[in-house]
Amino acid sequence: MFGDDDNKKVFRDQVIGLLLITAIVIGWSYFFIPSPPQKTVKNNGNAAVSEVEKRVSENTAPLQSSEQKSPIEKEDIEKEKKQQLSEMGIIFPPEPEIKNEEDNQVTLSKEDMDIVFTRVGARVKYLNIYLKPNRTDKVQLVPIWKNTPDKDAVYPFGLRFHAHPLDDELDSKLWDVQINESEHTASFSYTIPNFLRIDKIFSFGDSPFVVDVQIKITNLSSTVFPQNIENKVDPVFSLSWGPNVNSGDNNKGVAQTIIFERKGEVLRYITSKLKPKSNPNEFLERVFDLRWTAIRSAYFVIALKPEFNMAQGWITGGPKHFRVGVGATQCQIAPNETQEFRIRSYVGPNRGSLLAKAWPGLEQVWEFFTSVKIMDKFAKLLLALLNFFYEWTIPNYGVAIILLTILVRIVVFPLTWKSMVSMKKMQKLAPEIEKLKAEVGDNQQELQKKMMELYRERGVNPLGGCLPLFLQLPVFIALYRMLWSAVELRGAEFIFWMKDMSQPDRLFNLPFSIPFPFSGGHLESINLLPILMGISMYVSQKLTPGASAVQTPQQRIMMNIMPIFFTLICYNMASGLSLYILVSTLLGIAQNYIVPMKDVDITPRKVITTRRHFYTAAQEKKRQWAKELRRERKLKQRKTNEDED
Repeated sequence: MFGDDDNKKVFRDQVIGLLLITAIVIGWSYFFIPSPPQKTVKNNGNAAVSEVEKRVSENTAPLQSSEQKSPIEKEDIEKEKKQQLSEMGIIFPPEPEIKNEEDNQVTLSKEDMDIVFTRVGARVKYLNIYLKPNRTDKVQLVPIWKNTPDKDAVYPFGLRFHAHPLDDELDSKLWDVQINESEHTASFSYTIPNFLRIDKIFSFGDSPFVVDVQIKITNLSSTVFPQNIENKVDPVFSLSWGPNVNSGDNNKGVAQTIIFERKGEVLRYITSKLKPKSNPNEFLERVFDLRWTAIRSAYFVIALKPEFNMAQGWITGGPKHFRVGVGATQCQIAPNETQEFRIRSYVGPNRGSLLAKAWPGLEQVWEFFTSVKIMDKFAKLLLALLNFFYEWTIPNYGVAIILLTILVRIVVFPLTWKSMVSMKKMQKLAPEIEKLKAEVGDNQQELQKKMMELYRERGVNPLGGCLPLFLQLPVFIALYRMLWSAVELRGAEFIFWMKDMSQPDRLFNLPFSIPFPFSGGHLESINLLPILMGISMYVSQKLTPGASAVQTPQQRIMMNIMPIFFTLICYNMASGLSLYILVSTLLGIAQNYIVPMKDVDITPRKVITTRRHFYTAAQEKKRQWAKELRRERKLKQRKTNEDED
């Protein structure tokens, strides 16, 4: 039987178990449940559009808090710039009035991309990429400004001259343009008489989703440019992406991150944690000796790679409106001299193979886990297997998930077999456990002690049935992140109502929306897969032989709650994950009935006692004598006190 130390151990294990369960629930809710998905509304075309996307498409201006100024402030700043430029003898040529801004747009196209440029600033106004063959599954990645003139809007690939009054004035000027459709190039130029000529040439790269940018600066003045380099730290000019990325994947549990790579070191800055400064042009972060920079979301990557030495990378703005730029180090351009700067950019899906084709090292931004590298490798391995099944069997990711589930069950079958043996032993112990329950009555602590003694005598591990579940937990977590944020699963159909394996399977929408606990969202639709998953888990527990006989009432309640808990946390997750758990549970039920189980031996083990060293035995005997002596003294003292009374 157990002593006091054993009682403490049983109580300690129960407390630790409860704390671990609580920690798992809290940790899961904090780290793995994504932010609540945005409510969907119907546009005129009856297509589902999130509130955030609708707001961005209508007008991005409300989001641009860091650079918005009042009309009076803007006018004062423009007057000050004009005065400084005039004092330097820099006068911009007159420009025609822009009546229809669409007349100033030009388009450059290839199989996987359409780029719509505006001549105002020679910038990108729209950028459509096509994720599937035959130019299907179009995604527009540039935030759209409506009711805002192009000269006041922030668009990608704008120029900024640092430590110079020119600043970003060229972003509001009308550039000349020439399109060469045979060479797929768009050449923009702008000339400031007796000062500078700037050429900005865009061309498609030799890899998918790659755009090369060439910038030529020609000094037309009689003095070097820039004349005074007081601040040698700031770059001469920068090319930037802003104000954000219209990715539409902010509810995928993957934080939008700005990444810099320098000399093999990767630096990450989460955009939601950027803290705006009073001066919007002041750098929030700056990196020297830059190799490349990228903006990464769950599905898409925007990256810039300077092809010149001593480049700088920087961030300005705030969480919703930011610019990420690549700058050329300070240099001086002699009169009539032209200097060229090349920058390669990638605007496409967050897929490792495509990122590696853009340039070596860019594939580092493709990661499912940033801190636990082994989990990141495991998630990529699962995705590779998923893609293998997709490419070499039926091209359907729902079928691929089912095949992957079967493979995982086969791999863990040896552990599952040990679990089945353990459960079989516990089933045979069920009658003896029932006798113990009858003997001890409602004394749960005494029942726990006797059951542990019985397990030890018969060589049964009560936790043996839980081992496969714990070993599949990394698979579950890796699959969760992979299925939730892998661009391959975006829009991947299965069958019937399951149109997107990366989204909840919405059988039909409800006419109301209420908060849904543990799901990270609202109950606004009937999602059938997680409901079927919860039912299958409950049935599996009831059909597991001998499980209920060896459980305490508390354990039985916990096991009944688990299917409900898993249904809640998976309700608004990717339907691919619910499909995996559902199929895995059904395979487990079938396995219990198909795989024959031989009889197991639970005869009492012969207790082998090891002979103790004579010194240890003597010390133990000495402690027992001392204990008995103290007990006799206490009895004598108590008797003496009673006689005196």
